[in-house]
Amino acid sequence: MLSYLRKRATLAGPLGGSRPWTMLWAVLLAARVLRRLTKPKPELLLRETIKPGEALLISGIEREPTIIGGS
Repeated sequence: MLSYLRKRATLAGPLGGSRPWTMLWAVLLAARVLRRLTKPKPELLLRETIKPGEALLISGIEREPTIIGGS
């Protein structure tokens, strides 16, 4: 429903010249920007460069690693 309103407000407001739709578009845009700015950022745990031929294993803490396509 929100995506429909956003599309309708964009077409009828700034692109169509309707003042009420432009005001709704501005409110929806401001809410979207505010939500993105206040969203918590994920914590970076590890950053490494992988060279050709190296492998990367991602596993949970309480789970045994699974080897896929081992040679």
